[in-house]
Order: sequence, then C-alpha cells, then structure tokens
Amino acid sequence: MSMGVRYSDSDKLENFLDDTVLATEAAKNKFLKKAAKDTKSAVLKHIPRTVGKRLHSREVRLVDDVQARLVKDKIFGGERVRVRGGKHTGTLWHIVNNGTYRSKATHFMDKAIADVEAGLDANLDIALSDEFGR
Repeated sequence: MSMGVRYSDSDKLENFLDDTVLATEAAKNKFLKKAAKDTKSAVLKHIPRTVGKRLHSREVRLVDDVQARLVKDKIFGGERVRVRGGKHTGTLWHIVNNGTYRSKATHFMDKAIADVEAGLDANLDIALSDEFGR
C-alpha cells in the first residue's frame, strides 16, 4: 500500500508550525516582562522602609536599589526573571529577609513571592490569548 503526500500540504504545515513557534516566543517574552514588573512591584510593596531621614546623602536604601531584568539561564538555557538588590544593597537582602540574632526577620521576599504566584497563571493565559487570538 502506497501513500502520496502533496507538497503544498507539507508547506502549509511547516508554515503553521513556524508561526506557532514565533507566537509562543512572543508570548513568552511578554509574560516574562510582565512577571518581572509584577515581582519588582511586589518586592517594593513588602520591603521594609527606614523611618526618618538618611544619615548620609550617599546612603542607598533597599527600596532605591531594586533591579528587575531578564537574564539568560546558563545551566538550562532560555531566559528567566531576576529580581534582586543592586550593587550597593544586594548583599544585605538575606540579612533583612532572614534577620540575625540582633534584628527581627521581615520575610519580605517570601511575602512578595506569595503575592506574585497567585497571578502568574492568569498572566500566562493573557499572554497566550493575546498572541494566539483565542
């Protein structure tokens, strides 16, 4: 039993698959940018703010030094969202989050993650429906 395949059908299939890959890539980029923005705003909402004036004008607060960006994952490939402290305060986040024997833990990272997790599925659905038009 032999079967014939028309080349025009395979071209349509290849074009459909190429369009699907491009649309999925665009949806991924839109979703990651939205996730970075949402995560940064959640961190800014839960991060502790110092009360009163700064002692020195050059002093950088945690609130002023939050960075959110997309980075290339070296181990698994692809892109991921990285939200962390900048050059001046990045090394202090774990101390503020977990506390020490002299300071109380604030757990601002845990609270921010809990806020963001609730909306991730909805944001992914929105990004996919925008690209695929469902």
